[in-house]
Amino acid sequence: MNSKIGKVEYIILAVLSVLTFLGFYYVASLSPGVEGGMDSYNHYLISRFSWIHPKELLLDQWGKPLYNILASPFAQFGMMGVVVFNILLLIGTAWLAFFIAKKMHFQFAWLAFVLCLASPIWFDNTITGLTEPLNAFLLLIVLYFFVSKQIITASVIAGFLPFARSEGYVIIAVIGFYLLFILKNYKAFGLLLVGSVVMNFVGWAVEGNPMWIYDTNPYIKYQIESTIKKENICGSGELLHYVKALPYVMGKTRLALFVIGLGLVLYRYVRQPRLSTNQITFYLFAGIYALYFVVHSLIWYKGAMGSCGYARVLVVIEPLAAPIMAMAAEVILGWMTKIITGKKQQIVWFVVLLVAGYVVYEPIKIYGHKYPIDISDEQKLFVEAADWYNQQDYDDRMKYFLYPYFNILTDIDPKDTDHFIELWSFDHRYAPMGSIVIWDGHFGPNEGNVPLEMLKEHPDFVEIKSFYPDKPFKTLNDYNFEIHVFERIGSSRLE
Repeated sequence: MNSKIGKVEYIILAVLSVLTFLGFYYVASLSPGVEGGMDSYNHYLISRFSWIHPKELLLDQWGKPLYNILASPFAQFGMMGVVVFNILLLIGTAWLAFFIAKKMHFQFAWLAFVLCLASPIWFDNTITGLTEPLNAFLLLIVLYFFVSKQIITASVIAGFLPFARSEGYVIIAVIGFYLLFILKNYKAFGLLLVGSVVMNFVGWAVEGNPMWIYDTNPYIKYQIESTIKKENICGSGELLHYVKALPYVMGKTRLALFVIGLGLVLYRYVRQPRLSTNQITFYLFAGIYALYFVVHSLIWYKGAMGSCGYARVLVVIEPLAAPIMAMAAEVILGWMTKIITGKKQQIVWFVVLLVAGYVVYEPIKIYGHKYPIDISDEQKLFVEAADWYNQQDYDDRMKYFLYPYFNILTDIDPKDTDHFIELWSFDHRYAPMGSIVIWDGHFGPNEGNVPLEMLKEHPDFVEIKSFYPDKPFKTLNDYNFEIHVFERIGSSRLE
């Protein structure tokens, strides 16, 4: 490529990056809320307070150690800090998609950048505190090293993916297959274990548990408990749930390019299976996407591992689709420019610009109605509860609740166990005299497993305040969303 054209390409992508950052930042600054529900706030709280409680929180496996560590400096600036972190990860991931396309000798590598940046599901999940963007960014770092033929480095980094999100183990399975059976690189295969060994050793050193990696994994615990109880809080869904979600995850234009691209990947691999770039696109790009997609479809269908069928989990693998889509677009462009020659090619490029513009517009068309992001009806009721709570003198009392947004509204440290314990660890027999229980219809009967009737009927507790929405609505598992505040006044210790 001409050096001048190359410089212009970088300048244009840099301008797009700045505009993307400013656009998301502006919308986030106008938004009272964030996407991702209470998970976003919980990740933020863990990161923010990890500097105060490093032993308990930096390695927290629900929050994910890599996210806790990397997001913690941003979290010190508030919720907007972690949102900025995710905006930067989106832009960084798009640049990685561009550099990968460059390494794969795409003539129009910038297409990978644009197609990655214009993902509807990313558009919907950037103004969040979620971990999916970090996992996607790290995954593309791994793939960049693979296409750069730095296999050892790629393998070592890949071994740490489960500590950004647990699905990292699924990704490692595909990479392991590729290293073991295709490249026959046994050293690199063995190095996939480095991440787990290092993290388990650190966890053992900090927490004194030699089985830290297993014993502190919340999804393993949840699966064991739900298997015993034969229940899953979120239930289950149809097997094709994620297939049907693809038009909203990818957008119809990008989805069409992705399907064409997958066909090209398969064709090129069948034609030249030993060509390294064909192997990488077939096994790593397409293989990781396929296995990740199938695993999430199955666990939602089976109601396993705490899955709630959220489309946002596909954020992790969406960037893998960008080079595949770019490949399809490049082949189509090459075909069109061969058939249409001379001045008529101007029409081709005009159509290309129209399609590219629509690709960029499609996320706004699908999810733009959500912006600026308001807080939910549940959160609005908790704002009322927080306004009341902040007028009380409960700072020195033990509080039991399970709603991260309330921690933010009342500035309650989630790891100050002298004054706060999450509701799922509540035991009415041992709650201190004068302790306050803040029960809500979402988490109370579900994750907290605390029936409202138990508190209402227990002689040691009295209801001191309740909050009802102006317009009643249902929450998880068809419970009415209400907030009830109880105080312990007796000491009978009745069960």
